[in-house]
Amino acid sequence: MDQSSSEESNVTVTETRSRHIMAGIIGHMDPFDESGEQWATYIERFEHYVLANEIRDTKKVPVLLSVLGSKTYGLLRSLIAPEKPGEMDYDNIVGALQAHFAPKPLVIAERFRFHKRNQGEGETVAQYVAVLKGLSEHCEFGAYLEDALRDRFVCGLKSETVQKRLLTEKDLTFQKVVDYAISAKTAARDVQQLSGSLKVNAVFSQKCWRCGKTNHNDENCWYKDRDCHQCGRKGHTKRMCKSKVKNGRDREWKQKVEKPKQKCNTSKRSVKSKKKRIYHVETRDDESESEGNKSDTDCELGLYAMSQKGKYSRISVLPVVNGKKMEMELDTGAAVSLIPWEQYKNTR
Repeated sequence: MDQSSSEESNVTVTETRSRHIMAGIIGHMDPFDESGEQWATYIERFEHYVLANEIRDTKKVPVLLSVLGSKTYGLLRSLIAPEKPGEMDYDNIVGALQAHFAPKPLVIAERFRFHKRNQGEGETVAQYVAVLKGLSEHCEFGAYLEDALRDRFVCGLKSETVQKRLLTEKDLTFQKVVDYAISAKTAARDVQQLSGSLKVNAVFSQKCWRCGKTNHNDENCWYKDRDCHQCGRKGHTKRMCKSKVKNGRDREWKQKVEKPKQKCNTSKRSVKSKKKRIYHVETRDDESESEGNKSDTDCELGLYAMSQKGKYSRISVLPVVNGKKMEMELDTGAAVSLIPWEQYKNTR
């Protein structure tokens, strides 16, 4: 062989070795850490590493033992003692560590978890599908896997509307039910967004069924715990009462007054009254009134005769009631101004 042929041969060998060296640095395998990764996942990554670097089968055991890390290597020695890791084949090493880190679960327990899993609150369809597939890994469904995923998916759906629709369909596959659920969710979201701009003050656009007003809802109504003057039931006013029982005097204003034994003197008020009297006034809606003249409130007012020692100065006014002047005492601390019923009849 001449010198030129020898040099060409050396160049070829060098290039081949360089390619192998370059191929050997593809990717990187960290030591196994059971706190951050499952053993099955680690071995899957190692298999890809072996293929990417064209590592021969005879080299798989030394390479694996080199990248495992000292902690896992020491554990392996304890598991297979008195054998040495280098004396075992690749499959036995992987199996020994698999049995330690992830022992094979019971099929019945895994299927129980699978069939108990429903779609969670706020969980999307895609997330639910991913969880079901993960739970089915050790269920050993075999050829029944697609049907099992389909059935569990439909039974565990959060939306009853989509669920009922799917239960009426025939020849459904797992992929079809997933596609339909995603489409239905997307359509519902689009409709909600489009109709959202049309709802203006939706809460206050309807009348409160308790009192008929529109500035609040029935849960915040003042009459929620009040008795109706029509039927006696609690929770609404007479104007909104739906009772069919009618009384001939229902449309009249009524005033129930516990009359005192003596006539009320409008010119003087006794301040030394020993007995306190309570006047109960019941107001009712006049259904014959126009909507604009209806009273804004239905209420019951208690009237109390307050006793006071000593003298006090009266404040008198002369208002015109039904065209007639009437002397009245002004009470600046009262919520309303009242006159005796007999005096009111004289002004009519």
